[in-house]
Amino acid sequence: MKSGRFSRIILCAIASFCLQQGTAFALFGFGSSEEGKSGLDFTKGYDINTVTTIRGRVVSLPQPKEHEPTIIEISTGKEKLHVYVGPATFWEKKGIPVRLNDELSVKGSKAQGRDGKVYLLTQSLTNRTTGTKLDLRNDRGEPAWSRGSEHSMHNEHETGGMHHDGHEMMRGGGGMMHR
Repeated sequence: MKSGRFSRIILCAIASFCLQQGTAFALFGFGSSEEGKSGLDFTKGYDINTVTTIRGRVVSLPQPKEHEPTIIEISTGKEKLHVYVGPATFWEKKGIPVRLNDELSVKGSKAQGRDGKVYLLTQSLTNRTTGTKLDLRNDRGEPAWSRGSEHSMHNEHETGGMHHDGHEMMRGGGGMMHR
């Protein structure tokens, strides 16, 4: 077998493996402009097969910068995770208060970036210290900052009341009603 043909076969095998693994492994730099050093596509790279819930303490606060992913670093005691909470524009508008040492519960898709860091692409974030909660994605992993998803997202406080764009909402029957 010729060397060039063998190389193409190996490349095809690697590409096939990466596609089968979904977006949990970011070997190649395809995707959105949100990739940066991690190599992960934070918007489209949510993999429902890797969803987990993790609790940890905040060790680094988000530093929202335009056109960059907003990351909160937490420590579980065993590992440090980089929790992606959306683009800066979304987090600045819809984010919940988070302080150093707050205890968070985060549900999301776990992935290792090309930079070697472990990321959690957040579906829901609960600040257990303050009792506030933010849903960032629906059950299919579609982000609130994408077209058509934002109407179904909400913030919730421990009192059980839901708020959306400054309006109170009632839970019930077939959907949500604004009061």
